[in-house]
Amino acid sequence: MTTYPLSEPATIYAIEGDTEAMSDVVGQGTLAECVDVVAAMSPDRQQAIFIQMDDLGLRFGPPEVAELLRFLRDESAGLSNTEIADIPVDH
Repeated sequence: MTTYPLSEPATIYAIEGDTEAMSDVVGQGTLAECVDVVAAMSPDRQQAIFIQMDDLGLRFGPPEVAELLRFLRDESAGLSNTEIADIPVDH
């Protein structure tokens, strides 16, 4: 597990074909805000995006985004942007 603050800036991109190359920007904001945008998407749409951490150069593909959604859904209400999320990242 690696930890990342939910308040870090991030961008949501659409996946272009099978290459997961950056395509259209779908949304921007903090990691927490991007997760909220993705959570509102249909399951099929969620499988066609990734979140790029702007300042950290890290990318979360559909499996990692799904894990992040599960993690935040299981957290108690009131999770703040200053708290840290544990997100599994393949290296």
